[in-house]
Amino acid sequence: MRLNPLRLFLAKVVLVALLTPAGAMAGPGTSRPETPIQEVIRQKARWDSEVNVDGIVIVAKGGQLSIARGTRVVFSVRDDDGDGIGDSELRIEGSLEVTGTGENPVIFTSAAAAPGPADWKYIMINHADGATVRNAVVEYAYSGIQVHYTRGTFSGLRARHNVDGFRFSTAPVTLEDSQLTRNVNGIRFEERGAGAVIRGNHVAGNKIGVFAVIKCRGLTVFEGNLFENNLDYNVKMGQRQSGDIPMKDNWWGHADPAAVEDTFFDGRMEPELGKVVFEPFLTERPHLAQTP
Repeated sequence: MRLNPLRLFLAKVVLVALLTPAGAMAGPGTSRPETPIQEVIRQKARWDSEVNVDGIVIVAKGGQLSIARGTRVVFSVRDDDGDGIGDSELRIEGSLEVTGTGENPVIFTSAAAAPGPADWKYIMINHADGATVRNAVVEYAYSGIQVHYTRGTFSGLRARHNVDGFRFSTAPVTLEDSQLTRNVNGIRFEERGAGAVIRGNHVAGNKIGVFAVIKCRGLTVFEGNLFENNLDYNVKMGQRQSGDIPMKDNWWGHADPAAVEDTFFDGRMEPELGKVVFEPFLTERPHLAQTP
């Protein structure tokens, strides 16, 4: 019997917490091992073929990293701080350009023989010069791609077997024509005053399709997406997400409005939360380029 990798990851986190002695937790005067910096890219660099990341690779301000189609970026499995989350990562402060094709994508993956969610940390794009990612597979990470305070365009992305497939906060990004499947959260976001565009994506088979954590007030456009077969909810509001979120013109896996409402954890269940404003909605399942 094949075990669900999401359940295995969640069980691992609980087990670490239970087995870690109280005195082993970091506190005042206590330092944890630091993950080594493998490389700092300060100018133009190009990756192709296969690249191994063991630790942290940083693209510094002014640096430019381009990754050619068909490249495999393989992250070593290391947990230096003992928190159950892998510590190898790619950190973007300069610019990133990923140019895969549908037949020959760029692949970001785990080095483990039997990979699972959170084997490596993330592609972190934070206060960066910009990012363009076309046709990439991102798998077995904690947050596949995480974006903050950066403009970016992401298309043809296949994010799978991660904790968060695509995560953003205070980032005017566009995510389109992508598949987010078999993650804990397909999309996790906090607007914090910056809107985004989420268009034409297939969000399916995750625990949560979209997790609207906090400070989302309707600036993000969700349109033409397919949300279906997400195990708990298509959309979940965070505990302090009190504003409504417009999400019209999407497919929710049902043609009946009452059945669609049952796929939301929002003000319909907890009165202090905002609601998903989903009508009018697509009543027939559309065909998308990235739909299997």
